[in-house]
Order: sequence, then C-alpha cells, then structure tokens
Amino acid sequence: MKTILIKTKKRKNNISKEYLQGDIQKRLFSNELSNKVLLTNIDLENIELLINEENLDFLVNKILEYKLNDNFYINHEKIIIKEIKLVDKIEDNLENKEKFKIINDRVTIVFKSPTIFKVGYNFLDFSFQLLLLLSCQKYNKFFKDKKIILDKNELEKIISIRENIQKNELNSFIGEVELDFSNLHSKEKEKYETLLYFMKLNGVGYKYKKHYGMIEII
Repeated sequence: MKTILIKTKKRKNNISKEYLQGDIQKRLFSNELSNKVLLTNIDLENIELLINEENLDFLVNKILEYKLNDNFYINHEKIIIKEIKLVDKIEDNLENKEKFKIINDRVTIVFKSPTIFKVGYNFLDFSFQLLLLLSCQKYNKFFKDKKIILDKNELEKIISIRENIQKNELNSFIGEVELDFSNLHSKEKEKYETLLYFMKLNGVGYKYKKHYGMIEII
C-alpha cells in the first residue's frame, strides 16, 4: 500500500472524511475501480489517500491531470492543488490500533444515510452477518496481500443485542444495530477492529447514489 499526500490551497469547508469518501472515490476513479482508494485523512490544506501499489501510477496521473486543468472539486468547492507527495509510513493506517478499538465488548453501527445490500441483481434484507461479510469482501479487494478471513464460528459468537432498522427508498434501510463481541478472544477482536475501521472509512453496501452507505461506529 502507498500513501499519497495532496497539499492544497486552504479550503473554506472542513467536512469529515466519512462524508467525503464516496465523492473522492468517484472523482478519482471510474465506477469499476472506485474501491481502490481510501480517504484516510483530510483537513483544510491536506488530503491523504491510501492506494494499492498496482493503481498508484493511474491515481498520480489523474491528480496531475486535475492540477494541470485546474478543475478539481470536492463537495462543490474548487480545490487548488499545490503539491503531490508520496509519503512513506512505517505503519499502515488501517493497522494502527489507535484508530479504532472495541470498548467494553460492544459496538453500535449507525446507518446515517440510506444503505443497500446488493449481490448480483438481488437486493437483500439487513443482517449484521451480511454487513460484515460484504464489507470483508470489499476489504479483501483493496488489501489483496492482507486479506481478512471471517470464520463462521466467529460470526456466530457475535450477538445482536439491539436493532432498530427501518426500510427506506429503493430497497435501502437506515437505523442502527448494537453488537456484542464479548464471546470473541482478543486476536479475533483485533480482526474485527480492523474491518470496522475500514467500514467507517469506506462506507458500506451498494453505492447507488452519492453519500449512500455512510455509517458512524460508536
């Protein structure tokens, strides 16, 4: 994995990376490649992206094209690109244990915008097991050399202690679910902490429209 730092002229709007993740992906990659880049950090003057090494040249060329043409926009705000840097980091952003921890064995996942589960041509109803499995598939497409394997026995140990899921437009849903991880040992929990942090960065489900699948993890 490689980290690219884009230094920009100071922006006016400071919006969370969770809100901008889908927008960044669509602007930098075509639909079939949109899961290849993660927005790992953003402030008023810096944008930090995590990218597969095999797609690095494509991404750099795309950013240079935006810089040359002076037509890079995020959330309707024009972004003036000043510098593009390849940053060497000892620790992978998604492996930094400071990023996300399961506290007191419980996690609440809040679906802040409509979320869709779609496999092939089929739209599927919500289940937290399906949420984790589909998110794991996305993770493994991104991190081909650091794949996560979800064991059936592990999934059966995770308990849904509260669900408030409401159906929404176009086979989507919103709401929240609270999960209990107390039956997992520490090594198993670490795997789910990595996956949950990826879900928080990338969003979940089928991205039918901009900002679909935005979540908050508490």
